Amino acid sequence: MYENNYVTGTSTEAIERLQAKRKAVTKTMFLIIFGAFFLIIPPIGLAIVLFGAWRVGKLRKEMKGLYKDAFVREPLMNNFENVVYEPDGGFLRENVESFRLCEMGDIFASEDYIRASYAGVPFEVAEVKVGKVTGTNEHPSSETYFEGRMMVFHFPDKLVSSVAAFSKKFKHRALSRDEAKHEKVELESMQFNDAFDVYSQTQQDAFYLITPHFMERLMVLAGKYESIGMKVIGNRIFLGFNEPGKNVFDANIEVGQLNIEQEMAKVQAEIEDIKVLISLILNLKTYA
Repeated sequence: MYENNYVTGTSTEAIERLQAKRKAVTKTMFLIIFGAFFLIIPPIGLAIVLFGAWRVGKLRKEMKGLYKDAFVREPLMNNFENVVYEPDGGFLRENVESFRLCEMGDIFASEDYIRASYAGVPFEVAEVKVGKVTGTNEHPSSETYFEGRMMVFHFPDKLVSSVAAFSKKFKHRALSRDEAKHEKVELESMQFNDAFDVYSQTQQDAFYLITPHFMERLMVLAGKYESIGMKVIGNRIFLGFNEPGKNVFDANIEVGQLNIEQEMAKVQAEIEDIKVLISLILNLKTYA
């Protein structure tokens, strides 16, 4: 469980402390440069450089915590109920494997775990990276299967038996032997069919779940992320937003001017996506 060791007040206080830490990092970097000039006198120069490196590492860790308190934790608390936010926590490997969104390799990491509820619907979110080592000890390399956010929504009523939808660019899909037998469904929107592959046990399930409004939302998300995948099993929806190299809950907070409004808007946009998805599903008629 993540403990808030940095801020006990409002996000404004967190932002002020974050700005102070950023200035401290800049000063410490100058100290390291200054120490490098004295490396001709090893004991003095080396001590300065080592101290500076330790200090920068400590400040960076504190800054990361402050950023998440100021720009992530408070917006989550303001928009959702029963919020649990663990920046250092994540989904377990077996959790992600059970989602059946992407292939599983020998590389796995997860962080920025969120558990909360909205409109009575519990959900979980975390950053996930899955990949495979492809090189050798002499020439290490790897292939990324998925890098982005995965979400799980737990709805109170049964939705459908089994439906899967993947954008065409989602390469490393996890399709079990049973799912491979599912029927490929063409929906009423040609634009959506050109962008997504939909599989279902029955056409009725697919048409029930992926309504025109739901298609519209998935198309918006497909334009926002590199690729997306969705699985619906019983009363749970699993979503994967593939966005390699990016983490919406992180930022380059050491260089340049920190744009507070931009950072707030970035996180709020992700929150709104969650709220809209839940609202769309809740508007469906109860499916027996």
